[in-house]
Amino acid sequence: MNIPVQQLPSGGYGYGFSDIKVSPMSFLQITQYLEGLPEDDKLEKYLYEINNLISEDKRILDCYLMDVDFLIFFKKLITISGDSTVVVKIPCPKCGKIVDKKISLDHDIHFRQIDQSVMEGSFIELGGNKYETIVPTVKSFFKVFEKYLKYRKIEDLDIIKTIALVKDFDIKGNQIEDDILGATHGDITLIKALQELYTNRLEPVEVICPNCGTNEETGERSGFMVDVTSLTMDFFRDIRINCPIDGTKIVFKQARQG
Repeated sequence: MNIPVQQLPSGGYGYGFSDIKVSPMSFLQITQYLEGLPEDDKLEKYLYEINNLISEDKRILDCYLMDVDFLIFFKKLITISGDSTVVVKIPCPKCGKIVDKKISLDHDIHFRQIDQSVMEGSFIELGGNKYETIVPTVKSFFKVFEKYLKYRKIEDLDIIKTIALVKDFDIKGNQIEDDILGATHGDITLIKALQELYTNRLEPVEVICPNCGTNEETGERSGFMVDVTSLTMDFFRDIRINCPIDGTKIVFKQARQG
């Protein structure tokens, strides 16, 4: 299926194409995906997820990273469900109860509103040094990412994404890295603001636990927030949950009498 770029977190700002292709995975593709998925390496797993999208549409390389993070989730959602809604099982952080939460792409998935001036980048000062920021595409992110995949100096994906926001990494890579890793006081606030602007565009989803989500005295309900991109799924389990088998799908032969 083709998704209009206007429906992505960036709003499609500056794209030279009108849509991007993302399709649900078939039984064979899910099996191959699970066989090749790196389980215990977050960096290799992220690379694997992106390459899974690139294999279907090469234009992913020219998509902003904020959009690709959403598309990774979206491809899983449409694989599991045919109507853009999905039931996920989430443990309550207070009591541990597994809560069934139905998530709708239309009603529960929201992007923080983006401004065109934000998409143009900015000028910042970190560690006494002045920099220009960019909105990284997959292609520009890979130039930064490949260093950390190879040398493993940093293995925190959020930090690597933040480093990729700063222009001229190929020239000032060590300085940029030092200024971000060594940030203190107001620089920390600045870095967190950049992350909110350019990487964390999806609003978290509220989940209410039936055990402890209601105040017995006031009757008020309060839940816990879940990061959408953290809703990684067990494909075959979740397909069974969201698409239970219909009694008409299998008709057993009648046993012969006598």
